[in-house]
Amino acid sequence: MVLGDSPDLPARTAAGGTSWHTWADVMASDDTPNRPDTAPTDLFCFIYTGGTTGLSKGCVINHNYAVTLAKQIAVMWERGPDDVVWTPLPLFHFNAVSIALVGTLLTGGRAAIYKKFSVSNFWPEINRTGATHASTLGSMVTLIANDSVRPEAPDSGGPDANKTLRFMSGVPMPPAVVQRCIERFGIRPFDGGYGTTEASLWGWLPPGIENKPNAAGVLNDDYWDIRIFGDDDNELPADTPGEIVGRPKKPNVMFDGYWGRPEATAAMFRNLWMHSGDIGRIDADGFFYFMDRKADYMRRRGENVSSYELEEIFIRHPAIADVAVFAVPSPMTEDDIMVAVELADGASLTEEALFRWSIDAIPYFALPRYIEIRTELPRSEMKKILKAQLREEGAGPNTWDAEQSGIEVEKR
Repeated sequence: MVLGDSPDLPARTAAGGTSWHTWADVMASDDTPNRPDTAPTDLFCFIYTGGTTGLSKGCVINHNYAVTLAKQIAVMWERGPDDVVWTPLPLFHFNAVSIALVGTLLTGGRAAIYKKFSVSNFWPEINRTGATHASTLGSMVTLIANDSVRPEAPDSGGPDANKTLRFMSGVPMPPAVVQRCIERFGIRPFDGGYGTTEASLWGWLPPGIENKPNAAGVLNDDYWDIRIFGDDDNELPADTPGEIVGRPKKPNVMFDGYWGRPEATAAMFRNLWMHSGDIGRIDADGFFYFMDRKADYMRRRGENVSSYELEEIFIRHPAIADVAVFAVPSPMTEDDIMVAVELADGASLTEEALFRWSIDAIPYFALPRYIEIRTELPRSEMKKILKAQLREEGAGPNTWDAEQSGIEVEKR
């Protein structure tokens, strides 16, 4: 650990066996390269899964995986030594580790790590640090894009107008949110990537390739063999939704298992394929589409319904800042659909008005039965909406119920 000049340095050195050094001593050392004896397979760190669908698991991350992911992201983002990457994500999240930490060591430039995500402080922080890239998550971009307090155009000259930012990442990201960022901030958010803490990147968007609407880029087939499987682990045809599975073509480019959880590791690698727990599809051109978490996929009136695709539609409503769509138990043995929304600042909307709006926007079989307007949606530290909590809470006595509203909807 490095300190400034301190008179109590000897006492600090003795405490707890920690080695302390003054900054002057460090700067006076020679410039011989420090080449530690570290193998690609050696432990780099533990990264714990988000815990949004169950108990967090510790992913064992090796050095080669951390560096490989950082290199690929740097290629996609075309990062250089003049770039400043800003992130509000903590260093227990692999995004911050691979992009802000390892990525900056590889490409040069600077990284600014903010203590906590805040919509109101986003643009002041971007302008204070001179950030050229913002590394966030899709839910954060949605909140930023729908922030009604800071509507200044990039050329307005106002204090919260975008002055330096030219790149913002956050996946998955609805097309409506992408368009709002283009119109409001003069930047097109990067939405061409897919991966998990356990293995990344499966979908990516190298320079020169134009993404398709709703796609998470193209298959990263130099590093990965990615397939779409049905429930029986047989491969499905192109453009058919199923579980995203994969296995590496190169060594040490993914995690080494869950710490202390061999049964969970073995279950993920059923039939020697890593099962992501996500639903997706691959089109005939090799573009990759994330459709939903498998746990969030719904079945209603004989049809499969993606919560993610419904959220893409509801987020288009001008009064909605963020939305979660999830299943609640139905007496008909399938799922009933519930929608929980967070309104934009100053917006006014009733549950019935939102339902009537959805009649023309959503297929009949996917119309929600329950709607709830909340002051805030429950979120994790990463600002991800906690759907597991929403499912557990379900529909309460004060939740708006379409079947009790008397509204008749024509089947179509």
